[in-house]
Amino acid sequence: MKSKYLFYFCDGVGSVFDSQVLALLNAISEKKIFEKILLFLSIKNEKQREEIRERKINAEIEIVTFKSYPNYPFFNFLIRKNLQKVIGNTNINLEEVIFHTRGEMIAWHLKRVLDNKYLRNIFPDIRGASVEEITEFYDLNKILKSLKIYSNKKAAKNLKNFKKIYAVSESLKKYLTNNYDINSEKVAVIPSLASNNFRFDEQKRRKLRYELNLNSKDLMVVFSSGGTANWQNNDIIKILADKGLKVLNLSKKAIRHKNIINKFITYFEMPMYLNSADAAIIWRDKSIVNSVASPVKFSEYICCGLPVIANRSVDMISELITHEKCGILLDDIEEVNLNILDDLRQKDRTKISELGISKFGIDIIANKYIQSYLSMENL
Repeated sequence: MKSKYLFYFCDGVGSVFDSQVLALLNAISEKKIFEKILLFLSIKNEKQREEIRERKINAEIEIVTFKSYPNYPFFNFLIRKNLQKVIGNTNINLEEVIFHTRGEMIAWHLKRVLDNKYLRNIFPDIRGASVEEITEFYDLNKILKSLKIYSNKKAAKNLKNFKKIYAVSESLKKYLTNNYDINSEKVAVIPSLASNNFRFDEQKRRKLRYELNLNSKDLMVVFSSGGTANWQNNDIIKILADKGLKVLNLSKKAIRHKNIINKFITYFEMPMYLNSADAAIIWRDKSIVNSVASPVKFSEYICCGLPVIANRSVDMISELITHEKCGILLDDIEEVNLNILDDLRQKDRTKISELGISKFGIDIIANKYIQSYLSMENL
């Protein structure tokens, strides 16, 4: 491989930082493709810097932190100045670097900071429909919202200048090509991943069900959310519990109910808790934001062998459930009942897990990125 270094850029530490960023970089580093991987991470304060130091990171990965600024046009100069400084401080020959950005914003800033000869080595990794996400879900006054939308539109329109772009779903690929004049051949689809700990394990299932005081006949559906964003639809948990269903609520938003088990656990505990359930639920409102998504939790559910109950708001989920029969699609949350859960419980968890790992497993995803890097270098 011509490039000796991978520079990965991430804007902040979100709810999926451990599962999608650190897990991916650790997996890529284990492949020994690069001499060194540098994670460029924007942070808000010293407390965040200390928290990052506690993470489990492979020795070949170096974290470079820099001050974050809000995503508004009047901060662009400071953002780009910071990027230029931290990149320059590495003293690395940039001709030997792959620049992988999580999102379009940093890719846009990098294009302004770096010489055009490095453009072919910048790989924007697009995670969703950011403009519509701001429009529909952000609670901001009109002026701030319009400024944020302006910046994101500029960044999205800039994507056509890059040689390779990643999108998390086929629907997102179509959205990008239709709305931003991007050649579809430039866009590779790579979904959200699940780490190797996410797989079906009967022993883990029995152990945790015993700890949760569940007997062999108890049917339980799990709802998991790393955040409380407006598109997460946490309120359906109470609807299910009111119908007499046991619900394992793995989110920050605790709901008091006799049929709800509230747990907010670490990312590393998640596989055991998912194994204890009989089915998982993902229920989102109709929106382009949801339609083009690749929910992290879906990847983790399937890799743990959990059949999924969903509506038809996320295209990728609808397509996989339809083709692979790894769950059920419903139109109304009121349709969920004990009979549906009992039917789903009869599905082969091991086969669902194998399906999930073949599509979303971390080794599969890491290899897709690496093969993409290689293909561009050989052009």
